[in-house]
Amino acid sequence: MFRFISIFLLGAFLSSCASKDKKAKPVSSNGNPIAYSINGKADTTLLFIHGWCINQTYWKSQVDFFSPRYQVLTIDLPGFGLSGKELGSDWRFGNYTADIKALVDQLELKKLVLIGHSMSGDLILDYAQKYPGDLVGIVGIDNLHQPAGQLSEVQKLEVETFFDKMFSSYDSIVQNMMAVDLFQPSTDSSIRKRVLDDILRTKPEIAVKVLKENSLFTPHQQEAMRSLPFPLFLLNSDVYPVNADSLNKYCKLGYQLETIKGSGHYPMLEQPDAFNQALQKLLDRISKPQ
Repeated sequence: MFRFISIFLLGAFLSSCASKDKKAKPVSSNGNPIAYSINGKADTTLLFIHGWCINQTYWKSQVDFFSPRYQVLTIDLPGFGLSGKELGSDWRFGNYTADIKALVDQLELKKLVLIGHSMSGDLILDYAQKYPGDLVGIVGIDNLHQPAGQLSEVQKLEVETFFDKMFSSYDSIVQNMMAVDLFQPSTDSSIRKRVLDDILRTKPEIAVKVLKENSLFTPHQQEAMRSLPFPLFLLNSDVYPVNADSLNKYCKLGYQLETIKGSGHYPMLEQPDAFNQALQKLLDRISKPQ
């Protein structure tokens, strides 16, 4: 049962003239300051949003590769990295969308591509549904393989049971169950250690709540995809194949996919060169729609 829920959550669930400017300003809707970095200068901004329990440093190879051509913005979502971790926050997923919007408005970003890893696939879908005029495209990273719909009452109970167990046995669930789905046998041990250390370092009061709030949005993926004013772009590992029929059904302008073979859930770390080349192909398509 718990393996099913883990897979379900993973599907829901990271130049020389470049300027480097780490900041933390109170733009969050729940009062937590957001840490972010801007590199490069260009009309088009790539906003990279990390996945569950990790942080903006996971995009270092992408910052180095893309900042000569684009303005590259990376952030730490509240609760993670260097951003605020006020435990009184409710960590509702809609607040993350509001946080991103506040940052976009503060920085006056115009030509924006949102790139969201893991759980942030839902975040970029929610943003595109609420603020489509801000965007020229969205790219999901190892997520959105099959658009989810509403859960049955039995599935809801299974998910609720999972979160109760996860809160009480956080370290055990992460190390003995979730890690099985996060990595491939070929994943470098240093990457495994980095990811698991970051997850285990996150307070369960934040980690479990964020994941639970994310699960409440996931059943709305189909609805959000229907409203996309552009194709859905995906860059996924080949562990979980996408459901082409389902994606084409709900994305009225279709979807486009690049695949990283043999990677686990963190292709930007595991195969950064192949990842960057694949993402550039998608960005070229976004800038020159067919």
